[in-house]
Amino acid sequence: MTDKTIRRFFPGSNTAHGFVGFFESLHARARRAVILKGGPGVGKSTLMREVGAHFEKAGLAVCYYFCSGDPDSLDAVFAPEAGFLVLDGTAPHVVDPVLPGARDGILNLGVCLNEGQLSSQSQEIEALCAEIADFYAQAYRYLRAALEIRRDAGAVYREALSDQERRRLIRDLLSRLPSGPLGEESHCFAQAVTWKGVLQEMDAVITGTVCCLDVPWGFDADALLAPVWAAAGRAGLARIACHDPLDAGKLAHVQAGGMLFSTAALLDAPALIPEWDAAVLRREASRLKFDRAVHDLCLNQAVECLSAAKSRHDALERYYTDAMDYARLDEIKAKFLASLPRE
Repeated sequence: MTDKTIRRFFPGSNTAHGFVGFFESLHARARRAVILKGGPGVGKSTLMREVGAHFEKAGLAVCYYFCSGDPDSLDAVFAPEAGFLVLDGTAPHVVDPVLPGARDGILNLGVCLNEGQLSSQSQEIEALCAEIADFYAQAYRYLRAALEIRRDAGAVYREALSDQERRRLIRDLLSRLPSGPLGEESHCFAQAVTWKGVLQEMDAVITGTVCCLDVPWGFDADALLAPVWAAAGRAGLARIACHDPLDAGKLAHVQAGGMLFSTAALLDAPALIPEWDAAVLRREASRLKFDRAVHDLCLNQAVECLSAAKSRHDALERYYTDAMDYARLDEIKAKFLASLPRE
């Protein structure tokens, strides 16, 4: 199995607009989906890793979708050739079956919990949940501030890029669109804002040739990538939208057919370099420097809040792991793994 058969994405990110996920897009691609339910620490992520290992052993491609709340954990595993998806259906990304029984199933690992034990600790659990919610709310306020200041920098670059140059860049990008393969669309994040900082899985996104947009921080690359995404859709190309981790309504990267159009600095990839109005950039140099510094300060403070939320979540998990019947869990997992398709 080559490295390119193992792909890594984030189905959601902590954004300026709160948590945003594309679980519906992932769910729509599956022929069979199993939604995991249960509290924190009941073994959902561990089971998903075992599902991924099962399909890897069978020689099939596997997409791992990591959790932006805890990037060491998984939110979903998808084997596209088998059409099989297993995903975490608990908050903040609550997912329910679309076709219960016919296509989708639920596996509730929460049945292994000692509810009487947890009930006696409900006040402590509720207090931790409230703290976690407060830290996330604070993080989102800082992320909103970071986005607003980044938009100020974007206004400078819009002025510094002429309409003629913008049209030239779009024509160049569109000329690079491949003729195939045809297929469906999907949405995800290649980068996510997490308690460890802004993490990216760009290496796992690259499967074919690459065209890099060499643009500065603050430039709204969606203005150039949206026409590429639309043209790929009209051509029926298989396409993946990798959204901006801070502003999920914007595109950060687009994979269309066998080509990746990326704003990341990727080695050995041809770069498309815009021609800027140097006078505008000189005039606004101190403004851009200020914007970047304030943006980074707000982003770092958001990460601190997410880190504090993670420490409370770890404490919350301990209540649940202490209440688990692991013998029963092992029985459920063994039966489920034995039922997985082999191809």
